[in-house]
Amino acid sequence: MGFLEFKDKQYDGPYEVSEIEIHNEGQIFKGILYFPRDDFKKPYPLIIYFHDFPQLFTLKEIVRNYQYLLESGFAFLVFNFRGYRSSEGIISIESQVSDSFKVIEFIQIMSGNGIFSIQNINILTHGFGSYIALILCSQINIINKLLLLCPILDLQRHVYNENFPKSLYYINRFLPGNIRGIDDIDKFIKKTKIELKRKEYQIKAFIKEIEYNEMKLIIGELDKITPIHELSQIIPKDLKNFDIVVISGMDHDCIEDNHLEKIKNEISSFFIN
Repeated sequence: MGFLEFKDKQYDGPYEVSEIEIHNEGQIFKGILYFPRDDFKKPYPLIIYFHDFPQLFTLKEIVRNYQYLLESGFAFLVFNFRGYRSSEGIISIESQVSDSFKVIEFIQIMSGNGIFSIQNINILTHGFGSYIALILCSQINIINKLLLLCPILDLQRHVYNENFPKSLYYINRFLPGNIRGIDDIDKFIKKTKIELKRKEYQIKAFIKEIEYNEMKLIIGELDKITPIHELSQIIPKDLKNFDIVVISGMDHDCIEDNHLEKIKNEISSFFIN
């Protein structure tokens, strides 16, 4: 596990930045940790970002999209799961869940050193990252706030869909090197189907066990990846402190400025207030 502190502090604008290398099963996955401006004092509240499949943006681009959280005093940790971009290894549900536990171990060490407030550890997810975060939260109980942005919830439906191989083919062809472990499409799908037979990876089982203080789900009214009607089939009605926000006219991909502004306002109100 490596928190790479530079001899001379490195900055991106007003924010101190550190590279992160975390060792897991003989492989390394990488990230960057941004600290808020110097006028905010330790221990910092922290937001961890769990990225989508595929991971289209660089880590710095993700940070810039959520810079307003840094401006509100949060530290922001973003990383690539193994198999994505500069991180080593190949992807699987198991490897990403394992990586998420390693991140939590790292955060607990940093909190013990007075860097982060252990009472204010939060997760912000996008797409498939939501699925991994929910599995994680079914097995730990230190997450304060959990925000799921345009989540993928019924993973089994997608993996068994006849169009899933076409999506993987597209990624392999047009995003070479973005994800490793999907080049043999049939092998990857077979492996994922085997993983989904494990109860701890089946959402209707693990979602009943999730722990958090507050949770919010933001979804587009026209989302075809996770249709709104699917939520009632998967999410228990008795989840505590849980809110669903539907963005009118938005599909799964958030590209229009008015939708992005609404999402920003929802994220800000959730984490900052």
